[in-house]
Amino acid sequence: MKLRLGAFLHFLIALGHLICLFFLEEAFKVYGILDEMRHLCFGQEWLLYVVTVGLAVGFTIAGLYALSVAGDMRKLPLQRLVMIAIVGLYSIRVIVGIDWLLHEFSYLQFFSSLVPALLVYCYFPGLRREMQVK
Repeated sequence: MKLRLGAFLHFLIALGHLICLFFLEEAFKVYGILDEMRHLCFGQEWLLYVVTVGLAVGFTIAGLYALSVAGDMRKLPLQRLVMIAIVGLYSIRVIVGIDWLLHEFSYLQFFSSLVPALLVYCYFPGLRREMQVK
């Protein structure tokens, strides 16, 4: 059940990224990362869109892995390694988010740290060596 919830959250996050393509600059401004993203993309505006689509694809793949581990679809390659990577990356994101919150609290940052914590909770059962498929 937790893995299915994690998959659903990832699909929502992916959809949110795709919706943001229609007002990408404003979305980056809200998160306060417009200048950083422009710098990372070497000032190429089109690259901002490519990165956002790439993130949406990555979130979708993470959701598919959760469904695979839950037994709702065929087994995908490197399941255990991918689940470790997902839990590890989101755990780091939670730690960084807590640090940011300690220095400057905002509800947007709180929510942006709470969702990764929920995803760690959802994906953690996927780290077990043998999942019992029901």
